[in-house]
Amino acid sequence: MEMKNAFTLLVADSNPYVRSFLQRELAGEGYQVRVAGTSKEIFNCFRSGCPPDLLVMDLDMPVKIGLEVLRRLYNLVPRIPVVVYTHHMEYDHHADAQGVDIFIEKNGNPIPLKNAIADVLHSHHTHCIE
Repeated sequence: MEMKNAFTLLVADSNPYVRSFLQRELAGEGYQVRVAGTSKEIFNCFRSGCPPDLLVMDLDMPVKIGLEVLRRLYNLVPRIPVVVYTHHMEYDHHADAQGVDIFIEKNGNPIPLKNAIADVLHSHHTHCIE
């Protein structure tokens, strides 16, 4: 077993079907997966005393709220890696999205997302993965 199984992901998407799909797909990769459908649920998870190792989020909560979530996340210490999984790829150069680790286009194929998550976790936690 790889060390990635020890990682907890938070999947934040306003669509309950997307949350369910990603929870199932990512849990199948061995991750512990929590879900959030609103910005309030995202921050409740971070305040829970056991924050996630990585956040996967869609900006469409709507986009203005998604960007506000990113702005507020940058104030967290330590900083949590963020993978934005969205149809709104045009926001990858937005000032509030500059701290995002990677943008992945939401197209129904979870493989690019899974690869991006593994890469981001590896780059942020190289001391944990052999």
